[in-house]
Amino acid sequence: MTWVDEGIYAGGGEQLPASWAGFAEQTGITAVVHLRPGRPAVFHGRAPERFLWLPLADENEATGPDRLLAAAFVAGCLAEGRKVLLHSSLGRHRTRWVYVAYRILQGSSLQAALRRASRRPWMSPYATDLSAWEAFAATSRRGGV
Repeated sequence: MTWVDEGIYAGGGEQLPASWAGFAEQTGITAVVHLRPGRPAVFHGRAPERFLWLPLADENEATGPDRLLAAAFVAGCLAEGRKVLLHSSLGRHRTRWVYVAYRILQGSSLQAALRRASRRPWMSPYATDLSAWEAFAATSRRGGV
């Protein structure tokens, strides 16, 4: 797991859900955006207080509504004072699009959000579908996706 932004962390793999109880107690994380195709992983111990599962393996599967849902979930959790974990069973870097969507929804320009997603702790370069982000940014500014 790694710190991404104020109150936002990213992690990946199957070990984290298996050791959730101790991890959550140690970090104080109470909200999770979880990406895993098929069905969600079992988070052992006390369940996260807020949990969003999207059955996606990769960013290219995320629709505009998926991006908006994930971004709004993160924003809502942070507004409640929660720490949020962006988690993908297939690896933490697959959660990067959730962070980009959140930054855009919070008012960052597309270029600024993509720049932040190209720096540590994310791996560079960030290969993404720019046209999908342009559409998301335009529609989120108009208030709908």
